[in-house]
Amino acid sequence: MDSEPDPLMRQPAVAGTFYPAEPDALWSEAESCITRGTSGWRPEGSVPRAIISPHAGYRFSGWLTGAAWRATARGQPSTIVILSPSHAHSFDGIALPSQKGYAMPGFDVMIDRSVTNSLVQAGLAHVEDAAHDREHGIETQLAFLHRLHPRARVVPLVIGNATQDQVAAAIDHLAAQGQPLFVLSSDLSHFLTRDAADAKDAETAKLLETSRGTILTPRHACGAAAITGFLASATGAGLRVSRLAMASSADVTGDTSRTVGYGAWALFDTTDEIIIPRHREMLLKAARQTLESFTRRGKPPNLDETSFPQALRGHAASFITLQKNGRLRGCIGSLAAHQPLVRDVSENTVKAASDDPRFKPLSADEVPGLRLKIAVLSPSAPMTFANQADLLSQLTPHRDGMILRDGGKRGVFLPMVWESLPDPAEFLTALKVKAGLPGDYWSGTLEIHRFCAESFAEPD
Repeated sequence: MDSEPDPLMRQPAVAGTFYPAEPDALWSEAESCITRGTSGWRPEGSVPRAIISPHAGYRFSGWLTGAAWRATARGQPSTIVILSPSHAHSFDGIALPSQKGYAMPGFDVMIDRSVTNSLVQAGLAHVEDAAHDREHGIETQLAFLHRLHPRARVVPLVIGNATQDQVAAAIDHLAAQGQPLFVLSSDLSHFLTRDAADAKDAETAKLLETSRGTILTPRHACGAAAITGFLASATGAGLRVSRLAMASSADVTGDTSRTVGYGAWALFDTTDEIIIPRHREMLLKAARQTLESFTRRGKPPNLDETSFPQALRGHAASFITLQKNGRLRGCIGSLAAHQPLVRDVSENTVKAASDDPRFKPLSADEVPGLRLKIAVLSPSAPMTFANQADLLSQLTPHRDGMILRDGGKRGVFLPMVWESLPDPAEFLTALKVKAGLPGDYWSGTLEIHRFCAESFAEPD
Protein backbone atom coordinates (compact mmCIF):
# COMPACT_ATOMS: atom_id res chain seq x y z
CA MET A 1 0.00 0.00 0.00
CA ASP A 2 1.38 3.38 -0.98
CA SER A 3 2.30 5.67 1.89
CA GLU A 4 0.67 9.04 2.25
CA PRO A 5 2.65 11.99 0.84
CA ASP A 6 4.63 13.93 3.41
CA PRO A 7 2.69 17.18 3.94
CA LEU A 8 5.96 18.99 4.65
CA MET A 9 7.29 18.15 1.17
CA ARG A 10 6.11 19.88 -1.99
CA GLN A 11 4.60 17.34 -4.38
CA PRO A 12 5.25 17.44 -8.15
CA ALA A 13 2.92 19.65 -10.17
CA VAL A 14 3.98 18.78 -13.73
CA ALA A 15 5.30 15.20 -13.49
CA GLY A 16 3.94 13.18 -16.39
CA THR A 17 3.51 16.26 -18.58
CA PHE A 18 6.75 18.24 -18.61
CA TYR A 19 8.91 15.27 -17.61
CA PRO A 20 8.45 11.55 -16.86
CA ALA A 21 6.58 10.68 -13.68
CA GLU A 22 8.27 7.28 -13.27
CA PRO A 23 11.61 7.47 -11.39
CA ASP A 24 13.72 5.33 -13.71
CA ALA A 25 12.35 7.06 -16.80
CA LEU A 26 13.05 10.49 -15.29
CA TRP A 27 16.61 9.55 -14.39
CA SER A 28 17.20 8.14 -17.87
CA GLU A 29 15.70 11.20 -19.56
CA ALA A 30 17.78 13.63 -17.50
CA GLU A 31 20.92 11.63 -18.21
CA SER A 32 20.14 11.61 -21.93
CA CYS A 33 19.58 15.37 -21.96
CA ILE A 34 22.86 16.05 -20.15
CA THR A 35 24.97 13.80 -22.37
CA ARG A 36 23.30 14.48 -25.75
CA GLY A 37 25.87 15.08 -28.47
CA THR A 38 28.81 14.54 -26.13
CA SER A 39 30.53 11.30 -27.07
CA GLY A 40 32.71 10.24 -24.16
CA TRP A 41 31.43 13.18 -22.15
CA ARG A 42 33.44 14.40 -19.19
CA PRO A 43 33.28 17.70 -17.31
CA GLU A 44 35.69 20.31 -18.63
CA GLY A 45 36.25 24.04 -18.47
CA SER A 46 35.63 26.61 -15.77
CA VAL A 47 32.58 26.57 -13.53
CA PRO A 48 30.01 29.31 -14.23
CA ARG A 49 28.55 31.61 -11.62
CA ALA A 50 25.13 31.28 -13.26
CA ILE A 51 23.32 29.56 -16.10
CA ILE A 52 20.29 30.49 -18.18
CA SER A 53 18.29 27.28 -18.53
CA PRO A 54 15.05 26.57 -20.45
CA HIS A 55 12.06 25.17 -18.60
CA ALA A 56 9.73 23.75 -21.26
CA GLY A 57 8.84 20.07 -21.42
CA TYR A 58 11.88 17.86 -21.82
CA ARG A 59 10.64 16.78 -25.25
CA PHE A 60 11.07 20.33 -26.48
CA SER A 61 13.98 21.82 -24.56
CA GLY A 62 15.39 19.13 -22.30
CA TRP A 63 18.63 18.86 -24.25
CA LEU A 64 19.21 22.61 -23.90
CA THR A 65 18.47 22.41 -20.18
CA GLY A 66 20.97 19.56 -20.09
CA ALA A 67 23.57 21.70 -21.90
CA ALA A 68 23.13 24.50 -19.36
CA TRP A 69 23.46 22.18 -16.37
CA ARG A 70 26.34 20.25 -17.96
CA ALA A 71 28.38 23.45 -17.80
CA THR A 72 28.10 23.29 -13.98
CA ALA A 73 29.29 19.69 -13.66
CA ARG A 74 32.75 20.49 -12.28
CA GLY A 75 31.32 22.68 -9.54
CA GLN A 76 30.40 21.59 -6.03
CA PRO A 77 27.74 24.08 -4.95
CA SER A 78 26.14 23.42 -1.60
CA THR A 79 23.29 25.80 -2.45
CA ILE A 80 21.63 26.32 -5.83
CA VAL A 81 19.33 29.30 -6.33
CA ILE A 82 16.67 28.84 -9.01
CA LEU A 83 14.81 31.95 -10.11
CA SER A 84 11.68 31.45 -12.18
CA PRO A 85 8.97 33.71 -13.58
CA SER A 86 5.43 33.21 -12.32
CA HIS A 87 3.39 31.64 -15.10
CA ALA A 88 0.11 31.02 -13.28
CA HIS A 89 -0.20 33.29 -10.22
CA SER A 90 -0.15 37.07 -9.95
CA PHE A 91 1.50 38.59 -6.88
CA ASP A 92 3.94 41.26 -5.78
CA GLY A 93 7.57 40.59 -4.89
CA ILE A 94 9.51 37.32 -4.74
CA ALA A 95 7.90 34.17 -3.32
CA LEU A 96 9.23 31.13 -1.49
CA PRO A 97 7.29 27.95 -0.64
CA SER A 98 6.60 26.95 2.95
CA GLN A 99 7.62 23.31 2.60
CA LYS A 100 10.98 21.82 3.54
CA GLY A 101 11.71 20.36 0.14
CA TYR A 102 10.49 18.80 -3.12
CA ALA A 103 9.37 15.16 -3.32
CA MET A 104 10.30 14.37 -6.91
CA PRO A 105 9.83 10.97 -8.60
CA GLY A 106 12.52 8.79 -7.01
CA PHE A 107 14.35 11.49 -5.09
CA ASP A 108 13.98 14.48 -2.78
CA VAL A 109 15.55 17.92 -3.09
CA MET A 110 15.69 19.81 0.19
CA ILE A 111 15.27 23.56 0.52
CA ASP A 112 18.06 25.51 2.19
CA ARG A 113 15.95 26.92 5.00
CA SER A 114 18.72 28.91 6.65
CA VAL A 115 19.21 30.88 3.42
CA THR A 116 15.50 31.30 2.67
CA ASN A 117 14.85 32.46 6.21
CA SER A 118 17.54 35.11 5.85
CA LEU A 119 15.84 36.40 2.70
CA VAL A 120 12.54 36.71 4.52
CA GLN A 121 14.14 38.39 7.53
CA ALA A 122 15.81 40.90 5.21
CA GLY A 123 12.47 41.72 3.61
CA LEU A 124 13.67 40.52 0.21
CA ALA A 125 11.21 37.63 -0.24
CA HIS A 126 8.12 36.18 1.39
CA VAL A 127 6.35 32.83 1.69
CA GLU A 128 3.49 32.38 -0.77
CA ASP A 129 2.68 28.78 -1.66
CA ALA A 130 0.19 29.71 -4.37
CA ALA A 131 3.05 31.12 -6.44
CA HIS A 132 4.63 27.65 -6.51
CA ASP A 133 1.56 25.41 -6.70
CA ARG A 134 1.33 25.19 -10.52
CA GLU A 135 4.76 26.57 -11.39
CA HIS A 136 6.98 24.49 -13.69
CA GLY A 137 9.92 26.92 -13.96
CA ILE A 138 11.67 25.50 -10.90
CA GLU A 139 10.40 21.93 -10.96
CA THR A 140 11.76 21.19 -14.44
CA GLN A 141 15.30 21.99 -13.22
CA LEU A 142 15.36 19.63 -10.26
CA ALA A 143 16.15 16.35 -12.04
CA PHE A 144 19.27 18.00 -13.48
CA LEU A 145 20.21 19.43 -10.10
CA HIS A 146 19.88 15.99 -8.51
CA ARG A 147 21.82 14.22 -11.28
CA LEU A 148 24.84 16.55 -11.10
CA HIS A 149 24.70 17.97 -7.56
CA PRO A 150 22.79 15.46 -5.41
CA ARG A 151 23.92 16.96 -2.10
CA ALA A 152 23.01 20.54 -2.94
CA ARG A 153 20.07 22.29 -1.37
CA VAL A 154 17.82 24.55 -3.38
CA VAL A 155 16.57 28.10 -2.88
CA PRO A 156 13.43 28.23 -5.07
CA LEU A 157 12.36 31.77 -5.96
CA VAL A 158 9.36 32.66 -8.08
CA ILE A 159 9.36 36.27 -9.23
CA GLY A 160 6.08 38.16 -9.40
CA ASN A 161 5.67 41.89 -9.85
CA ALA A 162 9.15 42.89 -8.73
CA THR A 163 11.50 45.61 -9.90
CA GLN A 164 14.94 44.93 -11.30
CA ASP A 165 16.43 46.49 -8.18
CA GLN A 166 14.42 44.15 -5.93
CA VAL A 167 15.63 41.09 -7.78
CA ALA A 168 19.22 42.37 -7.82
CA ALA A 169 19.11 43.02 -4.07
CA ALA A 170 17.93 39.47 -3.39
CA ILE A 171 20.69 38.05 -5.60
CA ASP A 172 23.42 40.09 -3.91
CA HIS A 173 22.07 39.05 -0.50
CA LEU A 174 22.25 35.40 -1.54
CA ALA A 175 25.75 35.79 -2.99
CA ALA A 176 26.92 37.19 0.33
CA GLN A 177 25.87 33.93 2.01
CA GLY A 178 28.56 31.99 0.12
CA GLN A 179 29.06 30.92 -3.49
CA PRO A 180 25.69 29.62 -4.68
CA LEU A 181 25.05 28.58 -8.25
CA PHE A 182 22.35 30.77 -9.80
CA VAL A 183 19.95 29.17 -12.28
CA LEU A 184 17.93 31.68 -14.30
CA SER A 185 15.00 29.64 -15.56
CA SER A 186 13.62 31.00 -18.84
CA ASP A 187 12.42 30.22 -22.32
CA LEU A 188 12.77 32.79 -25.09
CA SER A 189 10.18 34.10 -27.59
CA HIS A 190 6.63 32.76 -27.36
CA PHE A 191 4.11 31.90 -30.08
CA LEU A 192 5.64 33.70 -33.03
CA THR A 193 6.16 32.35 -36.53
CA ARG A 194 9.46 30.55 -36.93
CA ASP A 195 11.07 33.40 -38.86
CA ALA A 196 9.88 36.02 -36.37
CA ALA A 197 10.95 33.84 -33.45
CA ASP A 198 14.41 33.28 -34.90
CA ALA A 199 14.85 37.04 -35.37
CA LYS A 200 13.65 37.83 -31.84
CA ASP A 201 15.83 35.12 -30.29
CA ALA A 202 18.86 36.33 -32.25
CA GLU A 203 18.20 39.80 -30.84
CA THR A 204 18.00 38.36 -27.34
CA ALA A 205 21.27 36.49 -27.79
CA LYS A 206 23.02 39.61 -29.04
CA LEU A 207 21.78 41.68 -26.09
CA LEU A 208 22.98 39.04 -23.64
CA GLU A 209 26.35 38.59 -25.29
CA THR A 210 27.14 42.29 -25.82
CA SER A 211 26.61 43.41 -22.20
CA ARG A 212 23.12 44.80 -22.80
CA GLY A 213 21.11 42.04 -21.18
CA THR A 214 19.66 44.35 -18.53
CA ILE A 215 17.25 45.77 -21.13
CA LEU A 216 15.61 42.45 -21.98
CA THR A 217 11.83 42.39 -21.70
CA PRO A 218 9.31 39.53 -21.32
CA ARG A 219 8.92 39.65 -25.11
CA HIS A 220 12.51 38.47 -25.34
CA ALA A 221 12.34 35.89 -22.54
CA CYS A 222 9.64 34.91 -20.06
CA GLY A 223 12.33 34.86 -17.36
CA ALA A 224 13.50 38.37 -18.17
CA ALA A 225 13.01 39.53 -14.57
CA ALA A 226 15.47 36.92 -13.29
CA ILE A 227 17.99 37.52 -16.09
CA THR A 228 17.95 41.32 -15.95
CA GLY A 229 17.97 41.33 -12.16
CA PHE A 230 21.00 39.07 -12.10
CA LEU A 231 22.89 41.11 -14.70
CA ALA A 232 22.05 44.35 -12.85
CA SER A 233 23.29 42.99 -9.52
CA ALA A 234 26.80 43.46 -8.22
CA THR A 235 27.09 39.66 -8.41
CA GLY A 236 26.25 39.41 -12.10
CA ALA A 237 27.55 42.68 -13.54
CA GLY A 238 30.39 42.33 -16.04
CA LEU A 239 30.40 38.54 -16.30
CA ARG A 240 31.32 36.78 -19.55
CA VAL A 241 28.20 35.36 -21.20
CA SER A 242 28.88 32.21 -23.21
CA ARG A 243 26.30 30.76 -25.58
CA LEU A 244 25.76 27.01 -25.24
CA ALA A 245 22.78 26.20 -27.44
CA MET A 246 19.73 27.69 -29.17
CA ALA A 247 16.70 25.98 -30.70
CA SER A 248 12.97 26.25 -31.35
CA SER A 249 9.89 24.14 -30.67
CA ALA A 250 9.49 23.90 -34.45
CA ASP A 251 12.58 21.67 -34.49
CA VAL A 252 10.44 19.07 -32.69
CA THR A 253 6.90 19.72 -33.89
CA GLY A 254 7.54 20.94 -37.42
CA ASP A 255 4.94 23.67 -36.80
CA THR A 256 6.46 26.97 -37.93
CA SER A 257 3.31 29.04 -37.40
CA ARG A 258 3.39 29.19 -33.59
CA THR A 259 6.76 28.50 -32.02
CA VAL A 260 8.62 28.93 -28.74
CA GLY A 261 12.34 29.72 -28.66
CA TYR A 262 14.89 28.22 -26.28
CA GLY A 263 18.44 29.12 -25.38
CA ALA A 264 21.11 28.08 -22.89
CA TRP A 265 23.96 30.28 -21.66
CA ALA A 266 26.62 30.10 -18.96
CA LEU A 267 27.90 33.20 -17.15
CA PHE A 268 31.52 33.20 -16.02
CA ASP A 269 33.92 35.40 -14.09
CA THR A 270 36.09 37.63 -16.27
CA THR A 271 39.24 35.67 -15.38
CA ASP A 272 37.79 32.25 -16.22
CA GLU A 273 39.17 30.16 -19.07
CA ILE A 274 35.99 29.20 -20.90
CA ILE A 275 37.03 28.28 -24.46
CA ILE A 276 37.66 24.55 -24.40
CA PRO A 277 40.70 23.13 -26.25
CA ARG A 278 38.89 21.83 -29.33
CA HIS A 279 37.16 25.20 -29.80
CA ARG A 280 40.51 26.98 -29.52
CA GLU A 281 41.85 24.72 -32.24
CA MET A 282 38.86 25.56 -34.46
CA LEU A 283 39.43 29.29 -34.06
CA LEU A 284 43.16 29.03 -34.74
CA LYS A 285 42.49 26.91 -37.82
CA ALA A 286 39.89 29.40 -39.08
CA ALA A 287 42.33 32.27 -38.56
CA ARG A 288 45.14 30.40 -40.36
CA GLN A 289 42.87 29.59 -43.32
CA THR A 290 41.76 33.21 -43.45
CA LEU A 291 45.37 34.40 -43.47
CA GLU A 292 46.37 32.01 -46.25
CA SER A 293 43.37 32.80 -48.43
CA PHE A 294 43.64 36.56 -47.99
CA THR A 295 47.34 36.78 -48.79
CA ARG A 296 47.06 34.44 -51.80
CA ARG A 297 43.74 35.50 -53.34
CA GLY A 298 43.11 38.91 -51.84
CA LYS A 299 39.98 37.83 -49.98
CA PRO A 300 39.17 35.61 -47.01
CA PRO A 301 37.43 32.25 -47.50
CA ASN A 302 33.66 32.07 -47.34
CA LEU A 303 32.78 31.65 -43.68
CA ASP A 304 29.90 29.32 -42.85
CA GLU A 305 29.13 30.27 -39.26
CA THR A 306 26.59 27.45 -38.92
CA SER A 307 29.41 24.91 -39.29
CA PHE A 308 30.87 26.06 -35.95
CA PRO A 309 29.64 25.17 -32.45
CA GLN A 310 27.19 27.59 -30.82
CA ALA A 311 29.86 28.69 -28.35
CA LEU A 312 31.88 30.15 -31.24
CA ARG A 313 28.81 31.72 -32.86
CA GLY A 314 28.06 33.78 -29.76
CA HIS A 315 29.13 37.42 -29.77
CA ALA A 316 32.58 38.15 -28.37
CA ALA A 317 35.52 40.51 -28.93
CA SER A 318 38.85 39.22 -30.19
CA PHE A 319 42.38 40.46 -30.87
CA ILE A 320 44.63 38.78 -33.41
CA THR A 321 48.40 38.99 -32.98
CA LEU A 322 50.81 37.91 -35.71
CA GLN A 323 54.41 37.10 -34.78
CA LYS A 324 57.42 36.54 -37.04
CA ASN A 325 60.54 35.08 -35.45
CA GLY A 326 59.13 36.01 -32.05
CA ARG A 327 58.60 39.63 -33.01
CA LEU A 328 55.34 41.46 -33.57
CA ARG A 329 54.17 41.54 -37.20
CA GLY A 330 50.64 42.87 -36.72
CA CYS A 331 47.98 43.19 -34.04
CA ILE A 332 44.40 44.43 -34.41
CA GLY A 333 41.17 43.57 -32.67
CA SER A 334 37.83 44.55 -31.20
CA LEU A 335 37.41 46.17 -27.81
CA ALA A 336 33.76 45.21 -27.42
CA ALA A 337 31.66 42.29 -28.62
CA HIS A 338 29.62 43.23 -31.68
CA GLN A 339 29.48 40.14 -33.88
CA PRO A 340 29.86 36.33 -33.65
CA LEU A 341 33.27 35.35 -32.30
CA VAL A 342 34.29 33.23 -35.27
CA ARG A 343 33.50 36.10 -37.66
CA ASP A 344 35.31 38.58 -35.42
CA VAL A 345 38.40 36.36 -35.48
CA SER A 346 38.29 36.07 -39.27
CA GLU A 347 37.85 39.81 -39.87
CA ASN A 348 40.51 40.81 -37.37
CA THR A 349 42.95 38.34 -38.92
CA VAL A 350 42.57 40.19 -42.23
CA LYS A 351 43.04 43.54 -40.50
CA ALA A 352 46.11 42.39 -38.58
CA ALA A 353 47.63 41.27 -41.87
CA SER A 354 46.82 44.40 -43.86
CA ASP A 355 45.68 47.35 -41.73
CA ASP A 356 48.16 47.66 -38.86
CA PRO A 357 49.76 51.06 -39.62
CA ARG A 358 53.02 50.02 -38.00
CA PHE A 359 53.70 47.40 -40.68
CA LYS A 360 53.45 46.95 -44.42
CA PRO A 361 50.76 44.50 -45.59
CA LEU A 362 51.63 40.86 -45.16
CA SER A 363 52.78 38.87 -48.20
CA ALA A 364 51.87 35.25 -48.93
CA ASP A 365 55.56 34.29 -48.65
CA GLU A 366 55.62 35.38 -45.00
CA VAL A 367 52.60 33.33 -43.90
CA PRO A 368 54.30 29.93 -43.34
CA GLY A 369 56.73 31.50 -40.86
CA LEU A 370 54.10 33.36 -38.84
CA ARG A 371 52.64 32.38 -35.51
CA LEU A 372 49.03 33.32 -34.73
CA LYS A 373 47.77 34.32 -31.30
CA ILE A 374 44.13 34.92 -30.39
CA ALA A 375 42.89 36.82 -27.35
CA VAL A 376 39.19 36.79 -26.50
CA LEU A 377 38.29 39.77 -24.31
CA SER A 378 35.96 39.96 -21.37
CA PRO A 379 33.62 42.96 -21.08
CA SER A 380 35.57 46.00 -19.90
CA ALA A 381 34.67 47.97 -16.78
CA PRO A 382 35.64 51.53 -15.80
CA MET A 383 38.12 51.94 -12.98
CA THR A 384 37.71 54.51 -10.20
CA PHE A 385 40.86 56.07 -8.75
CA ALA A 386 41.91 59.23 -6.93
CA ASN A 387 45.38 59.61 -8.44
CA GLN A 388 48.07 57.69 -10.27
CA ALA A 389 49.33 55.95 -7.13
CA ASP A 390 45.79 54.76 -6.40
CA LEU A 391 45.42 53.50 -9.96
CA LEU A 392 48.71 51.62 -9.86
CA SER A 393 47.78 49.98 -6.55
CA GLN A 394 44.68 48.48 -8.16
CA LEU A 395 46.42 46.85 -11.11
CA THR A 396 47.06 43.11 -11.20
CA PRO A 397 50.03 42.29 -13.45
CA HIS A 398 49.54 39.52 -16.03
CA ARG A 399 45.76 39.68 -15.55
CA ASP A 400 44.58 43.19 -16.41
CA GLY A 401 44.26 44.55 -19.90
CA MET A 402 43.73 48.31 -20.09
CA ILE A 403 42.07 50.87 -22.32
CA LEU A 404 43.27 54.44 -21.70
CA ARG A 405 41.36 57.44 -23.04
CA ASP A 406 41.71 61.18 -22.67
CA GLY A 407 40.19 63.58 -25.14
CA GLY A 408 40.84 62.17 -28.59
CA LYS A 409 43.74 60.00 -27.43
CA ARG A 410 43.42 56.25 -26.87
CA GLY A 411 45.77 53.38 -26.12
CA VAL A 412 45.15 49.68 -25.51
CA PHE A 413 47.37 47.04 -23.92
CA LEU A 414 46.40 43.37 -23.81
CA PRO A 415 47.36 41.41 -20.68
CA MET A 416 50.18 39.72 -22.64
CA VAL A 417 52.05 43.06 -22.62
CA TRP A 418 52.88 42.39 -18.96
CA GLU A 419 55.37 39.78 -20.24
CA SER A 420 57.63 42.59 -21.48
CA LEU A 421 56.52 45.31 -19.01
CA PRO A 422 56.03 43.54 -15.65
CA ASP A 423 56.21 46.69 -13.51
CA PRO A 424 52.83 48.48 -13.17
CA ALA A 425 54.40 51.95 -13.39
CA GLU A 426 56.30 51.03 -16.56
CA PHE A 427 53.17 49.39 -17.98
CA LEU A 428 51.10 52.54 -17.43
CA THR A 429 53.83 54.84 -18.77
CA ALA A 430 54.15 52.81 -21.96
CA LEU A 431 50.37 52.79 -22.39
CA LYS A 432 50.29 56.59 -22.19
CA VAL A 433 53.01 56.81 -24.82
CA LYS A 434 51.12 54.40 -27.06
CA ALA A 435 48.08 56.69 -26.77
CA GLY A 436 50.20 59.62 -27.95
CA LEU A 437 50.59 61.19 -24.52
CA PRO A 438 53.76 62.02 -22.52
CA GLY A 439 54.88 59.23 -20.21
CA ASP A 440 54.42 61.45 -17.15
CA TYR A 441 51.00 62.72 -18.26
CA TRP A 442 48.20 62.98 -15.73
CA SER A 443 44.80 64.60 -15.93
CA GLY A 444 41.54 64.61 -14.03
CA THR A 445 39.81 63.62 -17.28
CA LEU A 446 41.88 60.46 -17.78
CA GLU A 447 39.67 57.36 -18.21
CA ILE A 448 40.81 53.79 -17.68
CA HIS A 449 38.78 50.69 -18.47
CA ARG A 450 40.01 47.30 -17.38
CA PHE A 451 39.37 43.90 -18.97
CA CYS A 452 40.72 40.37 -18.96
CA ALA A 453 41.63 38.24 -21.95
CA GLU A 454 41.71 34.53 -22.59
CA SER A 455 44.71 33.96 -24.86
CA PHE A 456 45.89 30.98 -26.86
CA ALA A 457 48.26 30.47 -29.78
CA GLU A 458 49.59 28.11 -32.38
CA PRO A 459 52.57 26.01 -31.24
CA ASP A 460 55.99 27.62 -31.56
